[in-house]
Amino acid sequence: MTLNKMEPGETTPFPAHPHIYKTNDVVIIGAGDHAAIVIDILESVGYYDIVGVTSDDPNNVSKKIKYPLLGTNEILELKSLKKQGVCSVAVGVGGWVDNKVRKKMYVRLKELEFACISNIHPSAVISKYSTIGEGCTIFPGVIINCGVTIGDNVIVATGSTIDHDTIIQDHALISAGVNIGGNVIVGEGATVSIGATVVSGIKIGVECLIAAGAVVINNIPDNTTVYGIPARPKNYIDRNTEERVDYEVSLHITEKL
Repeated sequence: MTLNKMEPGETTPFPAHPHIYKTNDVVIIGAGDHAAIVIDILESVGYYDIVGVTSDDPNNVSKKIKYPLLGTNEILELKSLKKQGVCSVAVGVGGWVDNKVRKKMYVRLKELEFACISNIHPSAVISKYSTIGEGCTIFPGVIINCGVTIGDNVIVATGSTIDHDTIIQDHALISAGVNIGGNVIVGEGATVSIGATVVSGIKIGVECLIAAGAVVINNIPDNTTVYGIPARPKNYIDRNTEERVDYEVSLHITEKL
């Protein structure tokens, strides 16, 4: 069942009759621009019926979203959705620089035993010998080659290519137009920004940030920001002080781990 579309920011009471819901009903968690992209993908697929969206900021709902705002994310904690027979959700929270918010939301949804569906645009080319985890969003024009493993709650944005036997770990974000070679490991929560290139065999650490247009030719330690051609470190998190420390601009990237 699909509810009547409403104006952005408009709230409607959740329907009171569980029997009218089907197993392919889904609620979008989030209501910003990334949520609008998730909705566009699901509409293109055509299988799921979008019941509505949730947002902790009802005054900041994307104008592109015409589905009803069901309430804040508190309705998840109260299990109101499940009481109405809706057990599937799509994570509509992006990341860009910091994936921690999306990770926190995904972890909580799993604790509440929701099924987090993966949203894969029909134009994406994905090898039957690859693996896509739960709660992922795969944008239009993406190419995922043979033997690739995509973890849970990963975003792969428009036109990116991921070559054979690469591993993208949980909660990572691959931005638009990124090219990743074969046998690469992208660590949990890492961000590879728009137009970056990662050559084959590279390991990118946990929660790293690869700047837009960077070309990564060496391994990147955990919690490091790199930029440029070839990519060189801008800063990192000191594990003793937990503070972010700037490198000298002239410092070259650390040697392969």
